Amino acid sequence: MVSSCNRKKENVFFDSQGTLGYDGFSYTDTLALITRTVREDSLKTDSLSHNLIGAINDPFFGNYAASSFFQFSLPQLNKVISTERLDSVVLMMQYTSSIAYYGDLQSSVSLNVYELNEPMGSSVTHSNQAYNYFPNVIGTFNGRFNPKDTTTIRFGNKFISVPATLKIRLSNDMATKLFNANSSDLSTKDNFKNFFKGIIVKPSTTNGSIAAFNMLGAHSMIRIYYNDSMNSDFVVEKESERFTQFEISNQPTAITKQKSASVTSNFDTCFVQSMSGAKMQIRFPNLFSLIKDPSKKISIAKAELFIRPIIGSNSNNFSLPVRLLCLQPHPTNNTNAGILDLSEFFYGGSYNSQSNHYKFFITRHIQSLFSDFQNKGINNNRGLFITIPNDFPIAPSRLLVDARKNMPNAGIELKIYYTEL
Repeated sequence: MVSSCNRKKENVFFDSQGTLGYDGFSYTDTLALITRTVREDSLKTDSLSHNLIGAINDPFFGNYAASSFFQFSLPQLNKVISTERLDSVVLMMQYTSSIAYYGDLQSSVSLNVYELNEPMGSSVTHSNQAYNYFPNVIGTFNGRFNPKDTTTIRFGNKFISVPATLKIRLSNDMATKLFNANSSDLSTKDNFKNFFKGIIVKPSTTNGSIAAFNMLGAHSMIRIYYNDSMNSDFVVEKESERFTQFEISNQPTAITKQKSASVTSNFDTCFVQSMSGAKMQIRFPNLFSLIKDPSKKISIAKAELFIRPIIGSNSNNFSLPVRLLCLQPHPTNNTNAGILDLSEFFYGGSYNSQSNHYKFFITRHIQSLFSDFQNKGINNNRGLFITIPNDFPIAPSRLLVDARKNMPNAGIELKIYYTEL
């Protein structure tokens, strides 16, 4: 639909709450939109707030898995205990929260723990990278993630309840190695990191759920129990290296077909997945058709983008993302880049359950495209990317997008209010 009113003399700008009280604007919601699913970039995961571990088999998105690498440090130097009597060694990982998970908590997940055979450092930072590790398993977990209940742990000669924490008993060989750390190994943090380079916790199955863990939490550590009532801890500190590796496999043809399609291909169902799985690209090739008179400048009063999930595509196990991000392709490498509106408080992107949509206000971005085109002769209209953030909240999710066009209050919509100056 295109409509217009008598233009006011002043430059009209509509805020994020509506257009009531203004005249002198034109409106369109029928610009051509081209949508498809594209490959998502690898993610820098060494700076995320928390770490993901687990695996999911999704009927719409295939298999996705998360493995996490951790480097441990010494909260106390020179604590040599090798002359004492070893009881056991346990890896403890505190869950982020009762809701920081995805998938079916009633399904079992299997995890293996391995010791790294190379030091962690700044060279491995992204979700498609990994460190080398020894092939022998030093710990296993088979069961259900339980981020909702408290956990009982031994502290001294008492058992206490702590926030939900996953416990994995480590092998005798690993326990012996840590227990026998000598005075040189424990004299500095660097010496200890050279002695024990870290671990990877990796799912060994493709089904279950993925949970977020707070390795900086008070109850995340490797704890050595000895002499019946004593313990010594190794912890992940703020300066310790840690990162998560994502693996996506067996994506259905519906997704892989779109990823390999030409840039002009259009699809009415698109797929958006966190963990570097997939994102949606939106192109509006005739945006500048709003320019009817080249002697007049286009002033964008408000631009709204509506993204709607396919009704019935979510469930209790596969809930909708809490929020989305609207980004643009970088001009040189086509990676995710911010738009001007990203820093605005009214940018949007949160899910509205009553209206079943995500809404973005992209006024500044659209205005910048017209300004560059009309004032500088530069076409920066590279389209947009719709992605799922991988942090805040720190839990994986996915979205089937209803990408049908030119349907009022349905599908995907771009609404633009503008004036000619």
